[in-house]
Amino acid sequence: MHLLVSTPGRVYTYSQIYQLVWQEYPHGDIANIIYCMVHRLKQKLKKVDVNAEHIISSVKEVGYCLRGYKES
Repeated sequence: MHLLVSTPGRVYTYSQIYQLVWQEYPHGDIANIIYCMVHRLKQKLKKVDVNAEHIISSVKEVGYCLRGYKES
């Protein structure tokens, strides 16, 4: 979460997320590993606020980013 929050709107690839979070070269099915991690994170966010899980956006076949927040 810290990675995405530190640069809202920036898209991180699955490989970049893996390398930055685990500090090692990606191996295995990294798309699935990252998907599972983000899914668990979204479930935790949903417990805090029903709409909070939607702030993390998936970029199909690329990675994830944090949506920009708009105040009303």
